[in-house]
Amino acid sequence: MILITGAGGKTGRALIKALSKVESVCAFVRSAEHVPAVKSLGATEVIVGDLRDASALRGALKGARAIYHMCPNMSPDELAIGRLIIAESRGAAVEHFVFHSVLHPQIEEMPHHWDKLRVEELLFESGLPFTILRPAPYMQNLLSGWKKIMEEGIFQVPYAVETRLSLVDLEDVAAAAVAVLSESGHLYSTYELTGTLPLSQGEV
Repeated sequence: MILITGAGGKTGRALIKALSKVESVCAFVRSAEHVPAVKSLGATEVIVGDLRDASALRGALKGARAIYHMCPNMSPDELAIGRLIIAESRGAAVEHFVFHSVLHPQIEEMPHHWDKLRVEELLFESGLPFTILRPAPYMQNLLSGWKKIMEEGIFQVPYAVETRLSLVDLEDVAAAAVAVLSESGHLYSTYELTGTLPLSQGEV
C-alpha cells in the first residue's frame, strides 16, 4: 500500500487516480469533505487527520510499503511536518519515501521553497530509502484564471510579466510518481520535472 499525504488537493487527486491503477492507495486528507472524491478516484482507504498529529500519522503508516509525502501548499509548518513524518516513517520501517518538493528549492527569498530544501536535508540524514520529485509550476494552474483569460483577454500573475518559468503537466507528474514507486532504480535519486523550457508570461 502507498500512503499519500495532502491527498485532498488537485495534486493528490491526480496521484490517487494514477497510483491506484498499480497499487492500493491510502489517502490522508485534512477534511471529511474530501472523502467521497478521493474514494471515487480509487483510494481504498481514507484517513482524515492533521499532519501535525503523530498518532494519526502512525496509524496511517500501518501497512504502508511506501509514502508519497506532499505538504499542503505554502504551509508555514512545512519543516515541522516534514520532520514528524520522516520520524514516523522511520519508526514504521517504510521501504520508500517519496517527497514532493519543488523545482529550484534553493531560492531562499521564497520561504515555501526554502522550507522544502530543509525537508530534503532531513531526508538525506534520515537513513530512509528516498526519491525526491521537484516539479515545475503546473500547466493546470492557468485554469484558475481561465474565465478572465477567455472573457477579458487578461492573464493575471502575481509577479513580473518578464518572469521566466518552466511548466509541467500535472498528469506527467503523476506518471513520474507511478514510475518511481513501481519501478526499480529510483532510490536515492532527485528528479526535476519540467515540460517546457522557461517561458516569459507573455509566451505562456
